[in-house]
Amino acid sequence: MSRLNKAEQIIELAMMFQTSFTGLCIEDIRKHFECSRRSAERMKTLLFEMFPEKIEEMPSYDKKKRWRFVKGTMNSLISFSVDDFANLEYLKGLSDDENRKKQLDELILKIKALTPQKNARALETDIEAVIESEGFAVRQYSRVKADPKTLELLRSAMLSFKKIKFDYLTDKGNRKITLNPYGVIISDKYYLVGFNEYVNNLRLYRVDKIKNLEITEEYFDKDEKFNFREYCNNSFGIYQEAPLNITLEFDKSVTDDVLNYHFHPTQKIKQLDNGNIEVKFTSGGTQAICFELFKWGTNVKIKRPVKLKELYRTYIKSVLDNI
Repeated sequence: MSRLNKAEQIIELAMMFQTSFTGLCIEDIRKHFECSRRSAERMKTLLFEMFPEKIEEMPSYDKKKRWRFVKGTMNSLISFSVDDFANLEYLKGLSDDENRKKQLDELILKIKALTPQKNARALETDIEAVIESEGFAVRQYSRVKADPKTLELLRSAMLSFKKIKFDYLTDKGNRKITLNPYGVIISDKYYLVGFNEYVNNLRLYRVDKIKNLEITEEYFDKDEKFNFREYCNNSFGIYQEAPLNITLEFDKSVTDDVLNYHFHPTQKIKQLDNGNIEVKFTSGGTQAICFELFKWGTNVKIKRPVKLKELYRTYIKSVLDNI
C-alpha cells in the first residue's frame, strides 16, 4: 500500500472517531479497513500519538475497549463538495412532500453555514453549473452568445499572462487591438476587461465582437493594485462610473422576492417599521440601475440620491415617448 493510501486511511479513521457516538474498538477498525488486528492496532496507536489530548474512552457494553474523539476535534478537516450540495438539491427535487422540501432547504442552509465564507460563493456558482450540466436546470434568459473557442483562448492568455491581439468592430469601423487581458464580466453579454497600453487605461470589449483573436508570445505584468472583484463591485452590470450611495425602498408585497434577490455585492437589506424593505448599496452604472428598477414597476421607490431619481424620470419619459 502506498503512503498516500495510508494517509487517506488515517484521515478516514479520524473521521470515524469523530462521528462515532459509542466509540470504536479494534475489531471495528479491523472490519472496516479489512486488515489484520495488528494493522488496526498500529493505525489506532498512530492516531492517538497525533491527537493525545483529544481521545476519550467510552463505557463499553461488550467488555471491549472503545474510544472516540472529543467533539469538534476534526471539524477543520470536514468539508463539503459541490457534488454534496448538488445531490441534496437533486433529492429535494425528487420529493413531492413540501414539508420535506422545506426540511431539506433548512439542512442545506445549515451545512452552508459550516462552509468557510471564502468557499461559499464559489460553491453556489459550481452547484448551479453541476445541476445544469446534469439536465436538472435550464438557464432561461436572453443573452448574447460567446464563442467557446474565444473564451478558451482568453482563459489561456489570462492564465499565462500573455498579451492578446484581435480585430474589434466599432461604430468607426474595424480596429486592431492589443490588450493585457484581466478578466471577463458575464452579464447579458460577455465583456472582456483588460489594460490597453495604447490608451494607458482599462477598457471593456464585448466578447461577441472580438474576431481573429491571437495569443502573442509577449508577456505582461498585471497591475498588483488591480483587484478584479473590487473593480466589478464599483459598477452595476458593466458600467463604470463614480459610485453613488443608493437607497431603495421596496413595497412589502414583494418582500420575499427582494430578500432572495442579489442586487449588488455591497448591498445591505433591512425591513422597515412600515413592513417595506430597504436596500442600500454603493455603485456606479446609473443607466443599468434604471434598467433594473424598471423591472420592479411600482413596487420600488428611489429614496436617494436625487441624481438617480432625475435620471430614472428621464428614462421613464423616454420610454413613454417611444410608445
